[in-house]
Amino acid sequence: MRNFVQNIKKNSQKLYNLNPKLKENIILDFAKILKENSNFILEENLKDLHDFKKDDALKDRLLLNKNRLEDLCLSLEKIAYLKDPIGSIIEGWVNEDGLLIQKIRIPIGLICVIYEARPALSAEIIALMLKSSNACILKGGSEAKNTNAAIFSLINKILEKYHLNDCFSMLFSKDDVYSILKMDDLIDVIIPRGSSKMIQELSKNTKIPLIKQDKGLCHIFVDYNASLEQAVNIIINAKCQRVSVCNALETLLVHESVAKNFFKLLIPRLEEFKVKIHVCKNTFSFFENSNLEYILADDETFYTEWLAYELSIKIVKDCQEAIEHINKYSSYHSEAILSNDFNNIEKFKKTIQSACVYVNASTRFSDGSKFGFGGEVGISTNKLHARGPMGINEICTYKYIIDGQGQIRI
Repeated sequence: MRNFVQNIKKNSQKLYNLNPKLKENIILDFAKILKENSNFILEENLKDLHDFKKDDALKDRLLLNKNRLEDLCLSLEKIAYLKDPIGSIIEGWVNEDGLLIQKIRIPIGLICVIYEARPALSAEIIALMLKSSNACILKGGSEAKNTNAAIFSLINKILEKYHLNDCFSMLFSKDDVYSILKMDDLIDVIIPRGSSKMIQELSKNTKIPLIKQDKGLCHIFVDYNASLEQAVNIIINAKCQRVSVCNALETLLVHESVAKNFFKLLIPRLEEFKVKIHVCKNTFSFFENSNLEYILADDETFYTEWLAYELSIKIVKDCQEAIEHINKYSSYHSEAILSNDFNNIEKFKKTIQSACVYVNASTRFSDGSKFGFGGEVGISTNKLHARGPMGINEICTYKYIIDGQGQIRI
């Protein structure tokens, strides 16, 4: 295994030397071969779906259909046409000694991405890595093994055509993962996309830096002067459009002064989706005459990412209490304030510590495609290096190029 990883590391230099037009053409070829073999991919996905025994919300992450495959190919095409990041000047200046100092974007090197379900990532990640000149080892979840293998086999045909297949690999064994976790001298960073349990297990067993995509415990706060009808539409979108994703709403905070009128509007919409409600004590009475299942929340409730038609709800006295609640329980993913109070909005934006902070919009927009990145390697909840949706710039680092004319330091 070590020789295998060393070989990928050695060959990663080839990616650094690719010109932008060639990268563009390779990624467009990825999209083309997936389109041409869509039936094969969907047949393999059906095998995975047939064997999948977990709940329906998580099964949605595994599902590929014609529309999702078309969206994947569109994402690949968008990535292909992005401006090449490698060699771009982030900033530059001349110092007091007359040296021209330039901060230049470069690839990180060899990245390992470990992910669960989401088989579309098997193509999207390689496209993002190629665009940013990074070599990559991928390890998908066993629940998507047939789909991942199908997609990677097609992508690998294109890589072979351009003599780049020795810069990328896909692992299928957990034993292989534990082997590479020891190779901190070869692998530059690991990006895990999956459960908190998986991320904690990786952290315990490696010295390699991790850019974590932890759970998406997203909050929305409805302020005292929010537009209530608009707020209901945003909340239903954030919670119910697709419950299995990390940018879905998990905890709703409501200002006490609007709670009565707001819940009259919200409850009928939640009933349409049969959302199970976890409520604090002072919220109980609003749900007594509803057709919703509701139970009393405890402290652990507010640490829970449901990934299902379930929602935690708490009434708060003001914006400050909402901010304190979010900063205590949040996973630093995405939060939103629905308000028309300028001071509260500015306070919320300034003091919420999460990677993505929304004003009068759904948290569902925390997505590399929606941010204009074409796709994403992950949505980082880290505070160091990269935060939020990680596109090609976020999987690069930089170096300084200093041009002189014979200067010496005195």
